[in-house]
Amino acid sequence: MNIGIFSSANGNVDKSYFSATEELGMWIGSKGHSLVWGGCRLGLMETIAESFRIGTKNLPEEKRGKLIGVIPEIIEEKGKSFSPVDEAIYCKNLSQRKDIMINLSDVIVALPGGIGTLDEIFTVTSAATIGYTNKKVILYNISGFWNPLIDLMNHLEAQGMVRGDYRQRILEAKSIEELSSMFRLLPCQS
Repeated sequence: MNIGIFSSANGNVDKSYFSATEELGMWIGSKGHSLVWGGCRLGLMETIAESFRIGTKNLPEEKRGKLIGVIPEIIEEKGKSFSPVDEAIYCKNLSQRKDIMINLSDVIVALPGGIGTLDEIFTVTSAATIGYTNKKVILYNISGFWNPLIDLMNHLEAQGMVRGDYRQRILEAKSIEELSSMFRLLPCQS
């Protein structure tokens, strides 16, 4: 499975987010899944990639998933891209990165993040609402980080601003065990 990760590139965030991100990265790597992420060597982005690499170490090479970095030119130019990756896909801007990541991913996990992560979550969700994709986003709700967003979504739904049940497109997991269960239940999607 190709697991896409949306997350913060900021390093000055709660340490619990780093711990949970590290656990997730090692889990993804150890299960032979591939990791599709923004290719940056900052914040939670760097942590997910490093821990993925650690997670793959005990697997035979033929069973290892790939570390796939989708890297905007500006990240590369500023020397902020993560290395080494198994596959580097360079793109012009954040919009292209988002589109490529969504297309390559079977399922997407949103770790704590800011405006860019929100943009990515809602791009997937709005595309699913219209019918461009049937992919889902799983909010990894570490220490209740996504609670305000869930409250907002509930408010939007109550006001009639959301078509259908958003919970069919945006899922929530509070632990690695819940994420693992969700991955088993989700078919590889297009």
